[in-house]
Amino acid sequence: MTQRGSNRDYVYNTVKDSILNMRLKPGMLISEKEISERLQVSRTPTREAFIKLAEEELIVIYPQKGSFVSLIDMAQVEEARFVRENMEVAVLNIACRSFSEKDLLDLEALISQQVIYAGHDSYEKMHELDEEFHRAIFYKCGKARTWNVIQQMLGHYKRFRNLLLEVYFDWETIILQHTRIVEYIRRRDFEMAERELRIHVKSRFEKDELLKKYPNYFKESAERSMQL
Repeated sequence: MTQRGSNRDYVYNTVKDSILNMRLKPGMLISEKEISERLQVSRTPTREAFIKLAEEELIVIYPQKGSFVSLIDMAQVEEARFVRENMEVAVLNIACRSFSEKDLLDLEALISQQVIYAGHDSYEKMHELDEEFHRAIFYKCGKARTWNVIQQMLGHYKRFRNLLLEVYFDWETIILQHTRIVEYIRRRDFEMAERELRIHVKSRFEKDELLKKYPNYFKESAERSMQL
């Protein structure tokens, strides 16, 4: 890989991580010049990284105005949740038929880490471990490419989920659900594993509650305000 390509990927990954983890808030102005200086790279790879992020609809570039972190689009959140949930159910079916005891112990090791970090209120690390738990199931089923394809459409979903987890979700419940999923895989009980996963993936709240709490973060709220 060329140095320019390396720099572009470095900027892309750094900025994307900040967007997904809500360090860069929806609607925030984001400057190519500022990012270039902070990450100590030239403007060209930074511009290329911005274009790639725009293609994924994580930033919006307005000529003569600048670049902004995109507002969360609930239509994209719902579609991404639908795809993730149904693809993960299909992979879970494979897991229930094929996982070895070593595979299950690896998942339980991730749950043990979640227990440790939940006790320290480390939200970002918990998000990372939650993601790793689900990724491990895909990878152990030989579906790494499927996981990677799904990730390309989860930008809005991940921001919404991370905001939700930080504000509303009970990490103890999430860890318990992970524990149950592993136990059902061990029993080869796909029906119960599917039931637990669907409960786990679905949001247990009224989304309007979050829209009211953070109206400036959501596309729907902005459009509603413009109509008034």
